Amino acid sequence: MRRSKFLSSLVFESIGRGTSSKWQSADNFQEMNYSDGVSRINFSRIYVFYFATFLIVLIFLARLFTLTIVAGSQNRELSEGNRIQLIEQEAPRGIIFDRQGKLLAQSVHTFLLDKDDKRVEISQAQVKDLEQQGLASENFEGPLGKINEEVKRKYPLGDAAAHILGYTSAYQEQDFVLVNNQSHIQAVGRLGIEQTYNDFLTGIVGKKLIEVDTFGKKVSILGKEDFRGGKDLYTTIDLDLQKIAYESLSNQADKIGTKKGAVVVQNPATGEVLALASNPSFDPENIGKSVSDLEKPFFNRAISGVYPPGSVFKIVTALAGLESGTINAETEIEDVGQFDLGGAKFANWYFLKYGKTDGVIKIHKAIVRSNDIFFYRVAEKLGLESLREMAKKFGFGKISGIDLPAEAVGLVPDEVWKKSAYSDDWFLGDTMHFGIGQGFLLTTPIQVNVMTSYMATGKLFKPYIVSKIKGEDFDEVSFGGNLLTENLVKFDNFQLVRDGMRDACKVGGTGAPFFNAPYDVGCKTGTAEKTLGNPHAWFTAFAPFDDPKISVTVLVEEGGEGSIVAAPVAKEIVDWWMTNRAK
Repeated sequence: MRRSKFLSSLVFESIGRGTSSKWQSADNFQEMNYSDGVSRINFSRIYVFYFATFLIVLIFLARLFTLTIVAGSQNRELSEGNRIQLIEQEAPRGIIFDRQGKLLAQSVHTFLLDKDDKRVEISQAQVKDLEQQGLASENFEGPLGKINEEVKRKYPLGDAAAHILGYTSAYQEQDFVLVNNQSHIQAVGRLGIEQTYNDFLTGIVGKKLIEVDTFGKKVSILGKEDFRGGKDLYTTIDLDLQKIAYESLSNQADKIGTKKGAVVVQNPATGEVLALASNPSFDPENIGKSVSDLEKPFFNRAISGVYPPGSVFKIVTALAGLESGTINAETEIEDVGQFDLGGAKFANWYFLKYGKTDGVIKIHKAIVRSNDIFFYRVAEKLGLESLREMAKKFGFGKISGIDLPAEAVGLVPDEVWKKSAYSDDWFLGDTMHFGIGQGFLLTTPIQVNVMTSYMATGKLFKPYIVSKIKGEDFDEVSFGGNLLTENLVKFDNFQLVRDGMRDACKVGGTGAPFFNAPYDVGCKTGTAEKTLGNPHAWFTAFAPFDDPKISVTVLVEEGGEGSIVAAPVAKEIVDWWMTNRAK
């Protein structure tokens, strides 16, 4: 009876209207027949069904235990992460100013409405309107799309100051070892002071913790931390002078056809870099168009280019000869035009160009006329080591320390270097070529300008560009001139060479563009011969002579004669300075 009630509870009371059920008893109660004889249910199949159901429920329970107990904490975090989002907002980089507070670089916020593959720039007012209507937002994608905020770097001078300032670009994987604790959404400084002072210029990102629904739409802002802009830099650069320097160099380099050159302008009394230009340049706001340029527009020739200095190095040779006692103010050497040494010819430029000589001359006229024969003979008597020691005193063969990246060292060669590089001995002819700035000697324009600045003031300063760093909640830091050394040579020797530089830019000297200048300068021309191609054109000067406020060094790669090609660039720069800045 108990078993019969159990079975009856498992069977539907009816299968349908007009259908009756009839149970047939059997000894083992294994089969049930309906009255119509159509269906039969095997009791063993019911047990299988119950077992399978029990097994499935057991599996579900086990899985539920795993999800809620074993991995509960992790899954709760994932669930919360899908509901709560942390959004970072890029911070603007610090502003860069020139010495008078004029703008050199700044960051501006732009808003972009993205929908599918289309991107439209919109105003901040449009952003507010779209968010109020729920059509688009910075935090979720609405019917009209998603609003993205970007920070763009603006450079008012464009390519004219690109090598000083550098540029910025998106964070790259290789930046991990270069950039400390910086969010990956922040731009990274490349080249120039953008790179050198990247840690100061980089701000702190803003953060928003928002709650969203299952569709990714913002429900509420749970927390917000505003971004903090980077620290501002104040530089020694004169914006107007920078434009003049770059345009004058660029025009001359393009006119000559080489398109390559560099200009460095300093205040020789402080080491402040007033202007620095390299040509060809690039647009720091659109670097992509210059990437494939074979002229290396990103290469800063003012500090990274190495060249034989040619006759501008005769200043060093003259001082080395005077300091060693090898020569004095009255030492006479005859310009024979050309002589042979070991089968090699050593000639003066005046003889090669005009077939003439300067006759018997002293050190003063040798500087004024840039006489090669005189300095060949001085170097011959002086020897390699004395030349090298004076060159190193002036900073050749090492970096100047200017606050720009990738400064080149140059080369002050010796016997060991030549043996290693060429498997050959050092000869007397090598020393003589060294004495006129040729041969293996390599210098940078910034090194030559440091030497020129010393000849202006008798003091050797470390060149620098950033004079002050300022920011919120940051103790202002100011930088002044860093005097490296003074009185490198005896005053009389210094003055003797300096006087020769003054007369080099007067009638009879080699600095022809300055012959009619209404002010006095100290100058030196240079024409650095190369194995192949035209010589590099050099010119370096300081002005005004009696109270120097500016030193200018110009290099035009493969430009030819320094007096013809590089000197006019320097003249244009000094003229502008004397008219607009001299007091």
